[in-house]
Amino acid sequence: MSRGFRDADSTQEMSGREADAAIQRVHSLAAEQARRSAELRSQGSYGVCETCGGPIGEDRLAAVPEATRCIRCQASWEATR
Repeated sequence: MSRGFRDADSTQEMSGREADAAIQRVHSLAAEQARRSAELRSQGSYGVCETCGGPIGEDRLAAVPEATRCIRCQASWEATR
C-alpha cells in the first residue's frame, strides 16, 4: 500500500461515519421544521411564510404540510446553508 492511502476498510468506515452524520443533520432539521410548524399552527399563522409573510401555496402545503416558508424563501434559505 502506498503512503498516504488508507486501506479499504478504513475508507469505508470513514465514509459511513460521514453518511451517518449527514443523516443526523437531516433528521435534526426535519424535527426542528415540525416543531416550528406546530408552533406556527398554535399561533394561527399556518400557511403564512415566516420569512416574507406571504402565503405558502396550497400545492406546497399539500406536499410538505410542515412547510413554514414559501418556495422562494425556502430556496433562498437552503442556498445559505
